[in-house]
Amino acid sequence: MSEVRTGTEVVPTLPKEIHRIIKLAWPIIFGQLASTSMTVVDTVMAGAAGTEQLSGVAIGGSFYWPAILAIVGLSFALQPIVAQLRGAGKADEIPARVQLAAIICLTVSLLMAVVLCFTHFLYKLMPNVNAEMVRVATGYLYALACSFPAIAIYNVMRAYCEGLGKTLPTLIFGFVMLAAHIPLNYIFIFGKFGIPALGGIGCGVASTISIYIATIALFIYVQKSCHYRRFRIFRQFYEVKKQDIFNFLRLGFPLAISTTIEVACFSLVSFLLSPFGPNMVAGHSIALNVSGILFIVPLSIASAATIRTGEAMGARHWNRAQRTATGVYTIDIFVLLCFISIILIFGDYIISLYTSDQEVTAIASTLLTFLLIYQLPDTVQAISIGILRGFKDSRTIFIVTFIAYWIVGMPLGICLAYGYIGDKEFAAMGFWIGFTAGLSTAAIFYIFRITYLFKKRVIPKGMKLKI
Repeated sequence: MSEVRTGTEVVPTLPKEIHRIIKLAWPIIFGQLASTSMTVVDTVMAGAAGTEQLSGVAIGGSFYWPAILAIVGLSFALQPIVAQLRGAGKADEIPARVQLAAIICLTVSLLMAVVLCFTHFLYKLMPNVNAEMVRVATGYLYALACSFPAIAIYNVMRAYCEGLGKTLPTLIFGFVMLAAHIPLNYIFIFGKFGIPALGGIGCGVASTISIYIATIALFIYVQKSCHYRRFRIFRQFYEVKKQDIFNFLRLGFPLAISTTIEVACFSLVSFLLSPFGPNMVAGHSIALNVSGILFIVPLSIASAATIRTGEAMGARHWNRAQRTATGVYTIDIFVLLCFISIILIFGDYIISLYTSDQEVTAIASTLLTFLLIYQLPDTVQAISIGILRGFKDSRTIFIVTFIAYWIVGMPLGICLAYGYIGDKEFAAMGFWIGFTAGLSTAAIFYIFRITYLFKKRVIPKGMKLKI
């Protein structure tokens, strides 16, 4: 039997649920891989233009990623809203919710773009920073700020598709973005077809153009595809009420802030490492890129968990939601073993794809060792967040993220990096030890919370909001 019946609730068997999770997750995995590969392409191609160009892109990214993922985190709120409306049989309310999310995310994206344009002044606060590295980072940020409105609309449409259980568009248009980005990078970095060579700044220009291309393509798709006929969006204007905005922000704002907090804990390290020189920044950037690629898998499984949990809880099917949780944690064990094997077997080869500099290679190789250590808590906390998003339990996600990363992880990392603990400056290694402590703290808190929700059958406050 592939399903069992509990009262009026149909609960899939564990193998059947795992199959459904994987069916939802694999397009997201490859779509996210395509999107993340843009960063890898930037790192490799900027590295080919010189270490200073690579380092400029890295420290520029340390401000770009927290800003952009605040917008992405805000759009995450739409995913469980759509899934729960679908599970509750209220699909006719979906277009109005998508419009609301689009208005809010677009507004926030414009504000974040303005803020990003001023962040380069923070470089002046750091001593002994390479001037060329700062010049590249500043131009890179200006170019990327122009992409924020497109990123907001793209992620709203993506959350809409995924909330409906349609994850294939994430795959298709992620590769559209990547396919446009590679040749554009080549043109703008190295100066082809009469365009001046912009170096690392060209990465930002290419990224912005490719994001707009993918956004326009996805918009046309959701307007024309027969799969969205019942839930067609952006065809009419719905009244926007203040209470609806407030309720969406109550759910989405904690997700946006928690996503920013988590990413800032990682990406701002490039900025904080700048006094240690371009080689240290470059080595950290490579290891962080490898970590980011691996993280795509648990992050995508988390999205599938949000969809499945949200749909089940929309119908108040607790046993189905619990089966989803069991399924995603079972998948996580397999994913963890694969990650450890990849790092142990291919670690040196992967680093060689980024750089031939021996000092940078040595730094990156040491940092990959820390990846082996924190893979377990990293994958567990990512998947747990996916389950809690399905419950609309954004408040817990925010509180745990703040404690784990900015009370535990980041302070410990700073103290170790700059030698405030002991008599040695651990530089990048100190920050990665802090990463491990923060991720472990988060994983433990999330497991306790999820266990409590299922054991007590508690409805989080986010699920009680009328959104």
